[in-house]
Amino acid sequence: MKKIAINFIYLIIFIISLSIIYLFFIFNPNNYKDKITDYISSKTKYEFTYNGDLEIHFLPETKISMPNIEIYKELSSGSKNMIISVAKTELLISLDKLIDNIIDVKDITAKNFKYYGINADAVLLKTYSLLKFSLYDDLHPNITNIKNMSARANIDDNIMNVNDIYIETEMMEAKGSGTINILTKVADIRMTGNIKESSKITNSYQKIYPDELNGEELPIMITGELNNLSVSIDLGQIAIKKIEPIKEKVIDVIKDKVFDELDDKIKLPF
Repeated sequence: MKKIAINFIYLIIFIISLSIIYLFFIFNPNNYKDKITDYISSKTKYEFTYNGDLEIHFLPETKISMPNIEIYKELSSGSKNMIISVAKTELLISLDKLIDNIIDVKDITAKNFKYYGINADAVLLKTYSLLKFSLYDDLHPNITNIKNMSARANIDDNIMNVNDIYIETEMMEAKGSGTINILTKVADIRMTGNIKESSKITNSYQKIYPDELNGEELPIMITGELNNLSVSIDLGQIAIKKIEPIKEKVIDVIKDKVFDELDDKIKLPF
């Protein structure tokens, strides 16, 4: 009986050793590229591809690195209706929770992230132009260029909770949190942004730099289906703050002028 127990322990150690050797030295996730892309496409209902080698590191934590991602809808003509492209994405995930079919992303980072269909920086400038009663001539493509992005995420009952979001666009930096419904693909994200210093902005935006927004908090709402997001930036409080001092000054000038005119027209007999 003791010999059987010892042999059983040896067998378990042997199986674990083989698994470790396979996992760390033989297993190549790129051999399963088609299965990976097909699985993600089936879950997201969008076409998903990546170009390059998928890297997985298990120690000290499980990190997945994926290059040149494209997410799109394929049109009947065979062309791509692009939604998202990312130069490189890294995910730090909880392996023990993944074994229990729980997706818990401790950290996700993305570089050169492009969202097609709306330009968040252009939305800011259009909103700002309304505040200034001026016309904004948008010559930039309808793409939001996100230089850097990071976040944490977990999925609970088909709802992805996204926290500690940080994004850096051409003109802004913003932080916030929100949710994405996995079934309906509807996002609801609230963020607070700040405009970057003029010296850190590309030349094409420096010419129309909104000085009055420098140092101000910009409430940002991102809502809608993932392939057709809506971005709104509320500058109402900023407008009130900027107009209030001017309004008081204008009222004082008008009052002084009215009193001067009345003084000239009304001559009292004493």
